[in-house]
Amino acid sequence: MKYEKRSQSWKTVGAFVFVVVTLTLAGPVMFASAPRLNQSDVQANLSLEIILPEDPSHPVTLPVLGDGRGMTLILRQRLKIHDATAAGGLTAVDVWADREGDGVRVRLSIIYNDLSNREWWKDKKEKIAGSYLVSVNEPVRPADLSEFGIEPFELRIVTSKPPETSSPPEKPRFINKTVSLKAVRLEKDKYYRLTLENTSNKDVEAFTISSGRSSQKVGGPNAEAPAVRALSSSESVFISLSELDTTGITIEVAIFDDGTFEGDSKLATQYLANAEGVKIQAPSVLRLIEETLQADDAELPAAFARLEAQLWVIPEAIDKQSALELLKGKFPSSDEPTVNALYEDLKGGLYDSRNIALSAIGDAQRARALESRDKSNDVEVNSKRIKSVLTYLEQRFEKIQARSY
Repeated sequence: MKYEKRSQSWKTVGAFVFVVVTLTLAGPVMFASAPRLNQSDVQANLSLEIILPEDPSHPVTLPVLGDGRGMTLILRQRLKIHDATAAGGLTAVDVWADREGDGVRVRLSIIYNDLSNREWWKDKKEKIAGSYLVSVNEPVRPADLSEFGIEPFELRIVTSKPPETSSPPEKPRFINKTVSLKAVRLEKDKYYRLTLENTSNKDVEAFTISSGRSSQKVGGPNAEAPAVRALSSSESVFISLSELDTTGITIEVAIFDDGTFEGDSKLATQYLANAEGVKIQAPSVLRLIEETLQADDAELPAAFARLEAQLWVIPEAIDKQSALELLKGKFPSSDEPTVNALYEDLKGGLYDSRNIALSAIGDAQRARALESRDKSNDVEVNSKRIKSVLTYLEQRFEKIQARSY
């Protein structure tokens, strides 16, 4: 499987997690009566709405303001996968939206990186799906997505006039659906900077924070560290200033390291199904890593390259029927459509598990390639570095296997 590798200059503020939550524009959205742009509408704000087949009532909304570029990721869990073979190890669809005349030029690419790595974009593995001009009242459904096993979603444009005064609120409306996560500080600069405190005696493995109709998950079942440690404060989460006077900020759900949760039960079950997939696939990935560690120093580079090739085609560790039965037992109150949807979350976890190893191996292979140019080809040195990566992965997958839920 070949990818186009591109670098993108996304800046991280200090040592903080940079989370931009895309928001809806002010005022009601009326698709049927959305006006066509004319000369008086040149200053109108355009917003791209992405209508997903699995959740059409909650579109992803991406403002496209002035000459700026709107960007967002649609994670695999939110996509409707109709061909798992064609989808392979995709983890997200990357959306770029740029103003073009009276419409928006949308570029879609398929991402194959491990998104738990916060610097995944430094070695972006992607395939370009296509570029589409979306105009007001002329929605587009990109058929090219079918090639990647994704049921096409709909792209449409809505407009709104910028308000005469756009000063963001000092204290936006705040909703907290959890008990243990507390907002201890909210500061306003170019973004809102929110700091959370975990008041429980359990680590928060992940949490979801939303604004408007979009949300962002922080942490995950394949992350190296908890999102917020027990009785501790989080790294700051940065949130866009746009329209928070009407939409506010909501902490939707917190998932603890024992699989319990507080908040939105639907988001929690999706997360737990994905985590189950990560854990189910982990033993087969670990076995390949341990086999590679047995190679002697001279053979280790070849064994390391072979491991990468094996991971790309590793069989799924559970078949669909067995997975559905497992999910029915794990979530007995869920009806059949819900269980079928959760299967896609679990299946995504199977690939997420594999991608943890592929990401670390890819980084190591690129580092070795750079060192080779500097004539650093000492067998013993290379062997130690490869073993260091393999040992790190061995320990990480042992930890995933030992997870209590």
